[in-house]
Amino acid sequence: MNITEDLVFRAELLKRIADREFSERTGVHQSDLVYCLNKQALRRKAGEQSTDMEILIFSLGWATQRWLTGQDQDEPEKEVDGIKVTCDALAADAIAEEGDGYAIYDIGKAVPWELKCTFQSSSKAIEENPHWVRQLMAQCYVQRSLVAYLSRLELMGNWKSIFGKKEEKQLPENEKPTLHAYKLTFTQDELDRNWAWLRERKELYLRIIETGELLPKAIALPSGQDWECLYCKFTAECEGG
Repeated sequence: MNITEDLVFRAELLKRIADREFSERTGVHQSDLVYCLNKQALRRKAGEQSTDMEILIFSLGWATQRWLTGQDQDEPEKEVDGIKVTCDALAADAIAEEGDGYAIYDIGKAVPWELKCTFQSSSKAIEENPHWVRQLMAQCYVQRSLVAYLSRLELMGNWKSIFGKKEEKQLPENEKPTLHAYKLTFTQDELDRNWAWLRERKELYLRIIETGELLPKAIALPSGQDWECLYCKFTAECEGG
């Protein structure tokens, strides 16, 4: 038997994924606005191709999304105030009401369902992902819903099977992967304020696109997202103004 690595076949597999899943983005999407505006604008200007690693990481999300939803594509995008918003899927909202000793579930309208596949720890609080929360609030705003669902598939579980103490690694609660699901309920005021923030960000983003002038980091980078700068390929250009 002779086994050799076939780099041509590998390249073809990656090309098939990229051709099927990546499309040229037009207009302004909410995902342009919940991350660093400078980075998103520079990405668009560069028009660069995704790396092999980026294609494969995105593939984990696409594959698990289709596995969990049974759908082969996202919901149709909606555009409000010049901002495009796309839901991964829609889920029927189940509202539980206490009856005579049991719960009665009223299946209401379809609400946003965002699916995440991540290497982050299952012990990390959802609130520590402000960009996820902003994304879900945008989806709720355009869907006219106060409720959204979020599923998080944690590939590494709580990481204790890797970095835990020897006696912890084999415990059932420390196995990987893990799946958690959450229901998020917002107020209309929260949704309105988030949407106003996105509209302001849209104007700043378009100004960068039109003039080529980058913003100060304190404005371009949303609060609590300094981690975006750690491995950003545009750091030198951004810091150089």
